[in-house]
Formats: sequence, structure tokens, C-alpha cells
Amino acid sequence: MANYEGMELPKQMHVKRRYNQVEITYNWFRLSNILITVLAAAVAFGGGYFGDIPFVIRSLIAVLLMYVAIAGWVNKTRILITDQHISVSYFPLPWVGAKTIDTEAVKKLYNQKKTFMSFGGHAVLIVSDGVEDLKLVGGFVDKKQAVYVQQEIERYLGIDNQGWLVREMLG
Repeated sequence: MANYEGMELPKQMHVKRRYNQVEITYNWFRLSNILITVLAAAVAFGGGYFGDIPFVIRSLIAVLLMYVAIAGWVNKTRILITDQHISVSYFPLPWVGAKTIDTEAVKKLYNQKKTFMSFGGHAVLIVSDGVEDLKLVGGFVDKKQAVYVQQEIERYLGIDNQGWLVREMLG
């Protein structure tokens, strides 16, 4: 099991280390996927409150919810760290937010809890010169997952966050 400063590999994560790269994969499955699947089926078949919605609109909503539900059951996030770049991709179903960032642009990393309409998740953000902080990857249920990804990237790229964190807390 992979460790970094005493931190065990969090649930739903896998790490592959090779001589020239680190690959972290994160499984999206969580219990809320069951609720989304049931909701998608209810919308699709017009049950309950959804029967009054016009068929075309209900069908579009059902397709969108089913895509989200299926992605939640099968998708994974892949974070690939090399000397040249950090890439984030999603598979097997495409998803918004895939990106590749040159490692030269990465000065520091930090993690932050993000909320949207009372749904929360943790994200890893990048600090670079003269540019607004950029979200590298998000959607982690547990803060430990975001911290682990942050530390793996810092370790591979040789980034020291200790002095920066102290300045941020005092500043």
C-alpha cells in the first residue's frame, strides 16, 4: 500500500508508480449513485410528480440523469503526473473537466472544500505565477483523497509546501 508521510492510500484510489510517471485513479462509485439511478428511472417512466412534465422535456432530463447515474457507477478519474505535465482524464464515459497542465506552471498546490447547491466535495487546486488559481481535479468525497493527490503531486515534482503554508496562515 502506498504511503506518503504516514498517509495510507485512501479508499477508492489506486496508484501505479513507474520510473518516469505516477498514475492515480479514483473510482467514482458512492451510495448516492443508487438515489440518482432511482430518480432517473422515475423521471423516465413519468412516475409521481414527473408525470405532468411534457414528454420531450422529461425524456431529455431522464437521458441526462441516466448518463450521470451510469457515469457514477462506472467512471474513474485518471491523474497522470510526469516531468512535463499533469493530466486529468475521465473514463470510460467522457466528462467535463479533462485537462493537461505543464508542470513548469505549477508553483504550489492546495486542497479546498467546494460546495454547489449544498453538494460538497474536495478539490485540488494549483497556484501558478500571475494566473488565478486553477482547479486541477475535484469531486473527492473525503478530504483525505484530495490531500493524498496533492501530496503525491508535490512529492513527484519536488514541491515544498511547508514554508508556503506557514506564510499563508500568518499572512
